[in-house]
Amino acid sequence: MRKLYILLIVFAACLLAGCDENGESGYYEDIDRVYFVKDSLICRLGEMLMDVETYTVQVPVKVLGEPLGESRKFKVNVNKDLTTAPEDVYTLLPGEFVMDKDSVNAYIPIELLRSKIDPMVDTVYRIVLDLEVNDEFGLGVKEKLQSKVVFSNYLQEPDWWYALEFVYWGAYRPEKYQKMMEYWGGPISYEEYVSRMIQVILCGKKMYDYFKLHPEFGMEFPEATPWPYE
Repeated sequence: MRKLYILLIVFAACLLAGCDENGESGYYEDIDRVYFVKDSLICRLGEMLMDVETYTVQVPVKVLGEPLGESRKFKVNVNKDLTTAPEDVYTLLPGEFVMDKDSVNAYIPIELLRSKIDPMVDTVYRIVLDLEVNDEFGLGVKEKLQSKVVFSNYLQEPDWWYALEFVYWGAYRPEKYQKMMEYWGGPISYEEYVSRMIQVILCGKKMYDYFKLHPEFGMEFPEATPWPYE
């Protein structure tokens, strides 16, 4: 019986502690708080169109509280210890961001500078953000106070590329495959290559014609190889 009394006392103490922190309703009542909606976002830059030089990621943030009739600011900083992306491959001005009036949602824009990331290097970068307290917002649940953007500009050579490398499309370059994906409507699987080879070759011919019209990209192809199905 004595053990039961002790458990009840501990349980009551926990309830009181919870009310002190979150208010009698179970919600934070002392100040509105902010938290990240997602703990991570993944960007595969290599799969985007060839001429996309920059891409802006919108990291969502939400208020744990009620919207107000005036704009407010919340504070975010880049975690230098956990971030692996060099500062010259993205643009983000750490500091305070605006939560618009009558809203509980905001976004932190991070511009990824794709043109400065070598597409031939298989490297995955991350940018880690931390929410911080300021005069207008406290912090929400601790599991939602950090978010990261994970990205790479690498586009892996498809399994089927080697089969006609020395006949039609030449040595693999991500730009070549990106242009083919643009014409195809997405990545070309090995199954599609096998079952729709003629269409894939025609798609390669479009890519070939494009780069012949744009020699500034420096794409190289086998010499004097006639393309079929013209």
